[in-house]
Amino acid sequence: MNPFAAYRTINTKLKSRRKNLLLDKEWGKVLELKSVSQVTDFLKKRPGYKNLVNEHRIDELHRTDLEVILERYIVKEIESMLHYFSGAYKEFFKTFLMESEINDLQLLLRSISRNENIDEIERFFTHSSKYGLSIYPKLLGCRTVVQFIEALKGTVYYDALKTMVQEDVIKREFHMEMKLYILFYKELMEKAEGLSPKDKEIARKMIGTQVDFINVQWIYRAIKYYDISPEEILIYSMPFGNKLTYQKLKNLSYVKNLEEFKKLAKKYLSYSLFEEENDAFLDRVIYKHIYQYIMKLNDNGESIATSLAYIYTLYIEVQDLIALTEGIRYTLSENELKKYLVHTI
Repeated sequence: MNPFAAYRTINTKLKSRRKNLLLDKEWGKVLELKSVSQVTDFLKKRPGYKNLVNEHRIDELHRTDLEVILERYIVKEIESMLHYFSGAYKEFFKTFLMESEINDLQLLLRSISRNENIDEIERFFTHSSKYGLSIYPKLLGCRTVVQFIEALKGTVYYDALKTMVQEDVIKREFHMEMKLYILFYKELMEKAEGLSPKDKEIARKMIGTQVDFINVQWIYRAIKYYDISPEEILIYSMPFGNKLTYQKLKNLSYVKNLEEFKKLAKKYLSYSLFEEENDAFLDRVIYKHIYQYIMKLNDNGESIATSLAYIYTLYIEVQDLIALTEGIRYTLSENELKKYLVHTI
């Protein structure tokens, strides 16, 4: 047993926490809800979610407020898990908190680049106040992109953003998004190197599987929607997935048309992401596959498989709840709402 990972303790704890996740029959009930206030009232009675929801008055919560609460719940759960790890294991799982921090940095940087009022922007932050950056007061005082990036000196984010200028953020926001998310997954892979051989293999396969699908999604959208060169598409692809080597990423980036791309992607992944005609379902298809992968993870209780599976399963549940509230906003029928959920009802 690795001295830095209290497997049995955390797995016992997570077994209890997993009981808070919604069952299929409960998703059926959630689909019957017709307003954000009804969703909020439902979550107010749920173990886990209720502590965060009860900090607010239901009649004052809007859809965006509820989404922020749900994203913060993921952060709180990861923070709770960190108590059971130390050394390289704690550093590895702490890296998952970068995702919420990246979302907040993007939100703040976009607002600054557009000269928007940021006086109340903190209410939308979801990052960990315990493990996140300590320089948010300084960042909130920035009025230009240059000031913002200079304020990040000494952090892991600076090198990824230091070449960006005001025009880049305004005209090509995907530059910022791609640079930061490449950094996130690179950090996860690097931190996984400090784990035991068994745990490193589990982590690299799980994260690498996600990276493969993110790459395919990125290249597909870049070819279809962005006026950028194959060279640039390849630059923003991540060469540390499970199946997609650098050469395969290059082949995908330089295809002649989308049909060729889809056939090549299916060949490389042994899985089709493009059976749905509507691109809006692409995220759902990806996470449905990841969810199925998680459910097949073999865990004998002496590995990080349970911890990783919980983080990914919780993320998928939260994204489904957010999709649900978005669907309610557009008054979609139950049958239409189901199409946007990873969970099969």
